[in-house]
Amino acid sequence: MEHARNPRNVGRIRGAKKIIAKNPFCGDEAEIFLKVENRKIADIKYQIRGCILSKASLSIFSEYIKGKDLKSLKKIKDEDIFKMIGGKPSPSRAKCALFGFEAVHEFCRKEPK
Repeated sequence: MEHARNPRNVGRIRGAKKIIAKNPFCGDEAEIFLKVENRKIADIKYQIRGCILSKASLSIFSEYIKGKDLKSLKKIKDEDIFKMIGGKPSPSRAKCALFGFEAVHEFCRKEPK
């Protein structure tokens, strides 16, 4: 609940890579800004319109990935995100917890080496 009330890393980064994340099931949307230096996430900020779970999850995930290299981020699984947020939500809410992570994961997968 702390991350939902006081989300971390909210904002924008000029000149950063911008990712659009959408959850078509409930309408959550986020713009995620990644500053990548030497194949590592130097900084992350985001703007989000979504439910409490999506806000809290993206806040927790954004703190986790700072300083991580893109290669290691490719290895993160859904279950790792569920552990970060304190457990797996109901099936109808799992997409809320994962949609920001999935967008960053796809970015890391496609980013040139």
